[in-house]
Amino acid sequence: MIDNKDPRAVRTREKLICAFHEAVLDFDPSKMSVSALARAAGVNRTSFYSHFSSPEDLAIHALSELFDVVGNADIVMRSRHSVPGTEASRRALRDIVGFVDERRASYARLLGPGAAPQLVQAVTEAFTERTVEALARMDARPADADPVITAQFLAGGVLGVISGWLAGPPGQCTPDELVEALIQCLPGWLND
Repeated sequence: MIDNKDPRAVRTREKLICAFHEAVLDFDPSKMSVSALARAAGVNRTSFYSHFSSPEDLAIHALSELFDVVGNADIVMRSRHSVPGTEASRRALRDIVGFVDERRASYARLLGPGAAPQLVQAVTEAFTERTVEALARMDARPADADPVITAQFLAGGVLGVISGWLAGPPGQCTPDELVEALIQCLPGWLND
């Protein structure tokens, strides 16, 4: 049902995602129940299971949606050569870090210390998958730069740094400072 574009299905998914983001502020994601999430979203359990197989599946979808948006924007900017590679990277990272920063309280529980390993792994895999797609379409990628290995490196690195940032005190490093530090870690050819 995730691919269902029917307006009712889209609204139901949005309600469930909003309910998840609200619930994660107060509850450990591994302890969320389908019944509680469905009730908070104002839908029944059957509707929940029409869209997601479990609360973890909902969490993964809620988090990976960001990577779809960012990945697609990055691909478009790079393929049209509308901005230099460094600026495309900066904008994509700014979108990711800004999104997480706006939801810092919930993302600290989802990606920070103590996060459920299977959730972090699933988010890393989703990020990797989208990054492979973006890298495969890049003209500037050297022929011997394996898109899968590069994507795994980027996803693990970016999410690892964000996790560490979430563990630190707010204000220790601003979102812009974090983005600039991440830019310096990217392979040079990615910023051409």
